[in-house]
Amino acid sequence: MKTGRRKAGDQAGLRRGDSNRIIAGLEMRPAFRSILAAGCGLLFAGILLLSGAMAGIERGLYDMEAQASARFHKRGEASARDGTAGDQVELIYVDQYSLGWVEKNLGLTWPWPREIYGIIASFLSDAKAQAFDILFSEASSYGPGDDARCAEAMDKAGNVIIAESVDSSGSGRLTPLPTANVDFGRVAALVDPDGILRRYEPGGGSKVGTPSLGFAVLERGGERLPEFSDNSVYLRFYGASPTLPARNAAEILASAMSASEGRQPQVDPGLYKGKYVFIGFSAAGLLDRQAVPTDKAMPGTEIHATFVDNLLRGRLLEALPPSVDIPLILLFALAAAWASSRLKKPALLTLGASLAVLIPPLVGFAFYRAGFVASTGFGMSAGTFSYATGIILSYVSEGRNRAFLRRSFSQYLSPPVIEALLSNPGLLKLGGEERVITVFFSDIQGFTALAESMDPGQLAAFMNRYLSIITGEILKEGGTVDKYVGDAVVAFWNAPLDQEDHASRAVRAALACHKALRASIGDFDALGAPMPFTRIGIHTGKAIVGNMGSPSRFNYTALGDVVNVGSRLENANKATGTALLVSGDTVAACAAKGLEFRRLGEILVHGRKAPIEVWEPRFEGEAPGDSPAWTGLKDCGSI
Repeated sequence: MKTGRRKAGDQAGLRRGDSNRIIAGLEMRPAFRSILAAGCGLLFAGILLLSGAMAGIERGLYDMEAQASARFHKRGEASARDGTAGDQVELIYVDQYSLGWVEKNLGLTWPWPREIYGIIASFLSDAKAQAFDILFSEASSYGPGDDARCAEAMDKAGNVIIAESVDSSGSGRLTPLPTANVDFGRVAALVDPDGILRRYEPGGGSKVGTPSLGFAVLERGGERLPEFSDNSVYLRFYGASPTLPARNAAEILASAMSASEGRQPQVDPGLYKGKYVFIGFSAAGLLDRQAVPTDKAMPGTEIHATFVDNLLRGRLLEALPPSVDIPLILLFALAAAWASSRLKKPALLTLGASLAVLIPPLVGFAFYRAGFVASTGFGMSAGTFSYATGIILSYVSEGRNRAFLRRSFSQYLSPPVIEALLSNPGLLKLGGEERVITVFFSDIQGFTALAESMDPGQLAAFMNRYLSIITGEILKEGGTVDKYVGDAVVAFWNAPLDQEDHASRAVRAALACHKALRASIGDFDALGAPMPFTRIGIHTGKAIVGNMGSPSRFNYTALGDVVNVGSRLENANKATGTALLVSGDTVAACAAKGLEFRRLGEILVHGRKAPIEVWEPRFEGEAPGDSPAWTGLKDCGSI
């Protein structure tokens, strides 16, 4: 008997150990998977960064943010054309209409005499500063007098900045206009590899120290200028040109001519008083267009004007500080990895994937609106890769966990119960609940003598065959094998899954055990052992069912009076001459067809004062047993 009980104890311990290992895996692995997935996501994003692909992603997302922000910008087209009291920057364009007007009214074709620019400069003399985004790189084709008249008008205006022309070496300034009172500004564009301008160099990037045209305008206007920590700043474009108040050069020339003739000008020169005015080309044939995030062909003049407008309005963009940008990227990666390791339903996984892609750009857009440029592409890539990696790791890990769970519990639980545990691993946590269950107790008659008659190898083979038969029939009926105690088998129904017919299942399993043992007599003969005579007791009642024990070692079991009564009924078979006894409570709970019961009488068992009504079950159509029934109480407490 000691040999058998030690083997059973080892089996029960293995079962508890498997449970503990599963619990540890199910609780620890999601956190580990999240960290691993986040690390992989950051690694993949880093590879994109090193390969140069990340720069393209960042530029594309930046353009989307710029375009979305432009839609939020409330400048109406009428405001952009006509100007408002709050506008400090205005544009004057040499457009196609102006070219036609000058040719028709003045008889001058392109290129215009430079004296025309002198007329414009004189008209804008009350402006805070006026910038000509026009390269005067060689002498006028109309002769030196034309250059002189233009230079004289610009000097007299006293507020002119012109685009700097440099020689082929980039270090020498070309000055065909004989000016004495004008400033110069650099107009070279800082264009990204994809041909789009997003940033502006206030310093101009000149070898001779000339600032950008926009910066020179602000200096001439006497503005207090900030120091820029970087060589370049991001511009906040407001949409497609024109995004600032604009008029054409024809309107200005016509107004200047009317004023010189003593007539009312079309445009009052006082409108430009105290403002910054940029004069440049917008006619397509004059080739001064540049792609920006919000316009495929914005006039170059408007880019310089946008810088000035941005700075005056406090709308220049700066890179998000690394102290914020880096933790934000880590947060995206960890949040995506965490979500992927916990979301199970396809709909939730799809939603999570959408959020992993959408949230970083939305956060980036919020920072853009606040004046910062975040590493949106890196954050989105890290989050997306972390999410995808998390799903893959979860799939692999869950597959291993499911396989381990099946292997560990296939000998103790029926397949439906295992599937329930796979769907809800929380059932394996420590704790219990009150349930009505049906308990099954079995024991081999004369097992001590039988064990002593066999050598250890023969006994092990005998027990394995016997327990396989009993366990198999229990699992077929959806029962939960609680434990093996030597030759005894304890099982129950209606936990952890609800089973309305739990009592009928237990009775059918008991009858099937006897039938299977009789059918296996040849197997036991081959082992040199007699067919075991098995006594079974079944009772139905309330119990506490769950994982009982300590956090480090526990077992899924049932506790309560119903368990004790089931054990007493198994033992009472000795006194009643039966092999299977079920209580009246179990009979009352059996609603399924196919079973019949014969009432034997009432018994008293050890440790219980109230009598128990006992019945002998059989499959429908089978002959009843030959054990006699009785009247009164049969005392089984001394057995």
